[in-house]
Amino acid sequence: MASSVWTRRNFLRAMSAAPIAGAAPFGWIATAHAADNWPSKPVRLMVGFPPGGGADGIARLVGRKLEMALGQSFVVDNKNGATGTICSAEVARSAPDGYTLQIAHISSNAIAPMIVAKGRFDPIKDFTPIGLIGITPHVLAVNTKSHLQSLDQLIKYGKANPGKLTFMSAGLGSSPQLAGEEFKRKAGIDMLHVPFKGTGEALNALLANEVDMTFSSTGSVMQHVQSGRLRLLATCSPKRLPSFPKLPAIAETLPGYEAYTWYGLAGPARLPAPIVAKLEKALLDMQKQPDFIKRMSELDADVKPMTTAQFSEFWKAEVTKYQTIIRTAKLA
Repeated sequence: MASSVWTRRNFLRAMSAAPIAGAAPFGWIATAHAADNWPSKPVRLMVGFPPGGGADGIARLVGRKLEMALGQSFVVDNKNGATGTICSAEVARSAPDGYTLQIAHISSNAIAPMIVAKGRFDPIKDFTPIGLIGITPHVLAVNTKSHLQSLDQLIKYGKANPGKLTFMSAGLGSSPQLAGEEFKRKAGIDMLHVPFKGTGEALNALLANEVDMTFSSTGSVMQHVQSGRLRLLATCSPKRLPSFPKLPAIAETLPGYEAYTWYGLAGPARLPAPIVAKLEKALLDMQKQPDFIKRMSELDADVKPMTTAQFSEFWKAEVTKYQTIIRTAKLA
């Protein structure tokens, strides 16, 4: 009888423990099923900059293409502020279910996190890289009323007049700021950085000749170059741009100098692999499409396909590079 009682008791204990032991496997199955059926509702595609800019244009283009590829709405959500890091912080805190994604950006995801948003999120550990979308070269531009007529003249004037030259940016931790800081270091001159609240405000100051120069993306300045209000002195790309073969590259005078803006697709950390794989394929497929390439060109961005693994390594290298520049320039 005692043996029978012991058996019944242990059976009851085992049964009462079964739901606890089984919770993890059943939860894993439910999670895998949800990932396999993703997306089953609209996806929020966040971008850390205002409507009308290059990042916003790329977000809307990518969102439309993802809708076509995956059969679900991708709603662009502009969450600007603090050089895009308000957006990045929200994405980092989001549930890793594939329904919050981000147009990752060199400023909001590689530079500003170390200057503007120190400690609020980790630019590597708190995100899942999916793929690089494109890269926009930077150029050195001045007002057409400026006395600066060439790159050589600018460097000579800067060395003879330390601290008198100014360069603008769209805010602390933005790519134009770091481009200017690296130029200062390589040229051996002292210039004053003047940050503004966004690209529009910064460009207005340059157009009013209130600051001397900018190291901005072609997408930001080319309309003003074409209208005759700004003048290009050099490109920040390693080699001369095919569209401006007579425009010298800064690297011809300062070897190794390079500055650009990149855009990628990312999600919060621990994004399920099946979702990442679907997005990676959709992104690589769209980057082969002529209309996508054409529209990216109109947004002054070169399409640069990368697998998820390649983009992950690229992103890590970018953070490491800018950590060095930030430390050398004593920006943080």
